Amino acid sequence: MGLFKGMKDSREQQKAKAFYDSGVNHSNNSRDARKTKSVLGNRCNAFINLTFIEGARKTTEYIEAATHAQSQGRPIPPQPSTSAYKEVRTMGGKVWVYLPQSYTNQIFALGSKYQQDVMNKERVIELATGIANEITEMLELDHPISPLQFLFGDDDDAEDLDLDDESAENAENAEGAENAEGAEDST
Repeated sequence: MGLFKGMKDSREQQKAKAFYDSGVNHSNNSRDARKTKSVLGNRCNAFINLTFIEGARKTTEYIEAATHAQSQGRPIPPQPSTSAYKEVRTMGGKVWVYLPQSYTNQIFALGSKYQQDVMNKERVIELATGIANEITEMLELDHPISPLQFLFGDDDDAEDLDLDDESAENAENAEGAENAEGAEDST
């Protein structure tokens, strides 16, 4: 059964890449092109939020594992990494989303640095917004991607990214990953 799930996920990832490419390659201003770009922008926003949280979470796990390995005289585990594909929740269900690996790595690193207190909230938001603006321009979106909105909340909540699964899902959905997807369920 796991083999078939892996094949299905692989097909879904190929569809996610094709959907991203179609958003990049749509140069006309037709209604369908604008709808595709709007959906893609919302999915990229959710992807960015998930990747940031993943960077923070995996960094914490890595530090704990590395400390434990060192204390037992074992080799330190490899540094954590991330994928250019993520499964994102939308109003229509879960969909795979693709974002080029270079952007994914940058967002992942921001989550890691934030979790280690190497960067403060304002700097992380500034850099993530810069990356999002670059993606917005590349995709020629009508509305800019607004990443990491969950960090704008109460300072006490924003400083602690020790999120459980339910909190992470809420953060990924909090910024309207599905705003334009209510009308779009087939993509």
